[in-house]
Amino acid sequence: MNFLKKLTGLFVFAAAVAGAVALSRYFSAPRPVEVPPEPPRVSTIPDDPRLIPFGPPAAEPVAFRARLVTLDFGTKKSHVTLELERDRTRPAPEKLWAWVAFFPAAGGEAVRCEAGPVELRRPFAAGDRPTVVLEADASRCPAPRPLAATIYARVNVSALSAEAARLDDPRLSEDIAKATPVVVAGARR
Repeated sequence: MNFLKKLTGLFVFAAAVAGAVALSRYFSAPRPVEVPPEPPRVSTIPDDPRLIPFGPPAAEPVAFRARLVTLDFGTKKSHVTLELERDRTRPAPEKLWAWVAFFPAAGGEAVRCEAGPVELRRPFAAGDRPTVVLEADASRCPAPRPLAATIYARVNVSALSAEAARLDDPRLSEDIAKATPVVVAGARR
């Protein structure tokens, strides 16, 4: 009887090892990968509500994404880190203008102001997808009260003119899903 138990245990162990080896070979075997044809690309920057995509020929030849926006009340300056991408089917613009509007979270008692427009000369001299940092005057921006108030920014970029970069009231949505959170510095407590 004892011998039968040992023999059964040996068979169970051998079956487990054989199963593990088979599963290991099954999951580690290379599989053919079917690559779907690549759709035509308009922009290689991932979709984001803050991204202004390429449009019809009359539209801007530039897509952008605001990565970081800071508002420094000590120096009265704002800084915006932008990822740019140009429409490669059109000539690269020689100049761009950027404009920033600051606003509080819904119901917040914080700053509502703007900075810019700032002119960028030859933004695509280093390539089709540069990252640039803009500095703009923010002296018209009063420090938020309370200092813990969350501030958001809407950024717009235009290759047409400084005025085209400005988001007027109908185009300036204060929807925070379409805005960039602002890093605040230099405010007194």
